[in-house]
Amino acid sequence: MKALTVLVADDHASVRRSLLSFLRARRDVEIVGEASDGVDVVAQSERLHPDLVLIDADMPGQNGFQATREIKLRLPGTKVVVLSLHGEEIYRQTAGWHLADAFIVKSSIKHDLLEVLANEQHRRSEGSFTTGV
Repeated sequence: MKALTVLVADDHASVRRSLLSFLRARRDVEIVGEASDGVDVVAQSERLHPDLVLIDADMPGQNGFQATREIKLRLPGTKVVVLSLHGEEIYRQTAGWHLADAFIVKSSIKHDLLEVLANEQHRRSEGSFTTGV
């Protein structure tokens, strides 16, 4: 099966590095780009057409929620997962309102991200996607 193409967006370089390191260890993932703000992640998404975008909710300029909505409206086939330090229900609801396919609290990112990646690989082989919003 073709590798899942992923774009990672977080304004903290250390978080991006950690996510990229985690993803690079997987043979079924190809990292196609990284961004540090909402405007850049939207532009890169339009240019690269990734299968999956991992996007921090709280970034400078255009926040991750706004960027998620733009990406989903422009590229409806791209799956977008919002990442947040905050686990309160309002953040999960806000992600859903902005058309996110899933929401992950950063404290459980490795476990939950594995589930999202597995779901997306399954969706690609079966033709459906299970959301986590």
